Amino acid sequence: MEKTLKQIADYPLNKQQAALWFLGQSGFLIRSCGVGIAIDPYLSDSVAKRSPQLTRLYPPPIHPSALQVDLFIVTHDHLDHLDPETIAAYSHKESTTFIGPRFACDKLKQLHIPAENIIRIDSGQTQTVRGVTITGVYAVPNEPAVIDTCGYRVEFENGRSVYHSADTGFSPLLLECAPSAETALICINGHWGNLSVEEAADLANQVKPVYAIPHHYDLMALNAANPESFRYQMNSVNPKIQVKILRVLDPFVW
Repeated sequence: MEKTLKQIADYPLNKQQAALWFLGQSGFLIRSCGVGIAIDPYLSDSVAKRSPQLTRLYPPPIHPSALQVDLFIVTHDHLDHLDPETIAAYSHKESTTFIGPRFACDKLKQLHIPAENIIRIDSGQTQTVRGVTITGVYAVPNEPAVIDTCGYRVEFENGRSVYHSADTGFSPLLLECAPSAETALICINGHWGNLSVEEAADLANQVKPVYAIPHHYDLMALNAANPESFRYQMNSVNPKIQVKILRVLDPFVW
């Protein structure tokens, strides 16, 4: 495990490149310009303690105590996105900047993240943090408790950009608010208020990335979808967009 994380930290990138690694569910690690970012890492099985039907289909690929990033972004306060067990075991709370929307930031404080290390970025807001430009992007929340749900567009100093949709339902406003980005990370599971593969393809087409990467489909049997269906739909909607279906911890470089 530590060897894997060292391989990620040492993965060779030139100054114009970025790389990301899929952690399962909606979690990603991203690196560029010497900055490491985690988005929604779910590295426990805490959801199963409340809902045994949503037990993980495979173990966490890394232990959160071994994780170390500069920026830790959470999109909303659901256990598989803002995971208290992952946060509790994370060993670098004092040196990491945590970013999220309003209710998620409140939860981070409750989980003993130092208030001075938390930056609130809501939909429509932009801040530059450690040289990375981060913009909150409108998402359609799937329940009142996470009405603050926020997608994020991340742009590094070299211009490499990535958009994470968060959990989101569909609406015309979602399409109007969609940012441009080179790489789009789109949820596709189609359950509990989230995008279907058809809606996910429409969102990706609005972003018009070079690469579209599906997520939120692989970890729980009751919340699963076939990523090949997204590839098929995307090819119908806009075949110029390249769909990349990632295996956990395999590097994707652009």
